[in-house]
Order: sequence, then structure tokens, then C-alpha cells
Amino acid sequence: MAPKYKQVAEQIETDIVNHVYQHTNKLLTEDEYATKYDISRNTVRKAIEILVNKGYVYQVQGSGVFVRDHYNSDYVNLEKLQGLTSDFSGRKVETRPLAFEQTTANEEVAERMKCPVGTPVYYVKRLRLVDDHPFSVEDSYFRKSLVVYLDENIIRKSIYNYLRNDQKLAIGFADRVIYADFLKAEDAVLLELKENDPALLVDNTVYLTNGQIFDVSRATHHFKHVKMLKVSNIKS
Repeated sequence: MAPKYKQVAEQIETDIVNHVYQHTNKLLTEDEYATKYDISRNTVRKAIEILVNKGYVYQVQGSGVFVRDHYNSDYVNLEKLQGLTSDFSGRKVETRPLAFEQTTANEEVAERMKCPVGTPVYYVKRLRLVDDHPFSVEDSYFRKSLVVYLDENIIRKSIYNYLRNDQKLAIGFADRVIYADFLKAEDAVLLELKENDPALLVDNTVYLTNGQIFDVSRATHHFKHVKMLKVSNIKS
């Protein structure tokens, strides 16, 4: 089970996404959260720090903690591990499965996943659309010993919501490599672009809190539709 401050951070994050604070744009006080969740003020502070680092909120000394305007915007938030459905919670997000199979890790996947060649994995390929526009093509491999079950109904929705809420996976952190390349013919057709048009690619290696890699993926983004956000907190 995740530490209490992480559980509280996740609950406040859910409340932000669900517009609980939209009337004031301000979070509760430390004392109010401490009473609400029966925790210490120090635990509240650690939870708020997570939300600051993710770019959800900012602190004004003497005034409180406020929700940032861009938390539900046109950006893919590189600080978050919630997935596209969460990044664009206020917009229409559609997922079209293109391939789904149980297979084994080849040399490239095994190297990225730090596992032996031949390790059982799920392979998922999906087209993601935002407001009916092609947004990205995702190729993902999930280690079957850690992600014990997937099916076609699950991959049509938010895989990460399912892994957190149903499989109770303790998702920890990710390495993300962002680079530009030219579109291959197959992906160009899916994104309604031309072969060799530019594309923004993101290679994700995602870890559980215990350091085990359970997901390696590559997302090929439509260069006209994607914007990415990286929050930088400058501390004196």
C-alpha cells in the first residue's frame, strides 16, 4: 500500500480533475485536510508538495494553495503518469485498438524492460484521438508477470486507471525520452499525415515503486496537435 501522503495526494488530484475546487480555485487549509483525512499537518505538506511538483497547484505564502490554470488544458503533462485520459479529462478522448496479443519480449523490448528475451508480455497498439482528431499512435509492451491480465475491453479505456484501481499496481516513476523523427508510412496513414512528415516521439519506461519495469512504450504524436508541459520549480 502506498504511503498515506501519496494516497492523500492522489485523492486531492482526483478532486482537482473533477472540478471540486472550481468555485474558489483554492485547496483546503492544512488543518482542514488534517481533520478530513485524520493525518498530521506534515503529511498534508508532503501531499501538497507532490501536487506542486506535478504542476497541479502553486503555493502563495500567507494565502494558501491554488489550482493552476493549465491543469486541464491542451498539454500532455510530463510530470504525470495518469495517461492521456487524465491529461485531457475535460475533452473527448477516444481509443481505437489496432493490435492486442500475448507474445514474448524480443531483443529490443527485453533490453528496455531489463528482462530475458522470451519473457511473456502483452503487446498493445492503439490510436488515440482527442476531439475526433488523431493525436498519437501508441505501441506498448506490458510485462505479464506484473500486469497479470489485460483484454480488449480494458485497452479501449484508460489502461493506467485499470492498473491502479483494479490490479492495485503501485506505479512509481517513469523515464521519458523525447525526440523528433520522420513518420513511417503506417503511422502517417493513422495520423492522417504524409509519410516522412515530422513526428514527436516519446519512449516511456515505467517502473513500479519497487523499481521493477512493467511497461515500455513508444508514442508517435501528431506534430500539429501535441504540446507537452514540464513543470520546473525554482527553489532558492
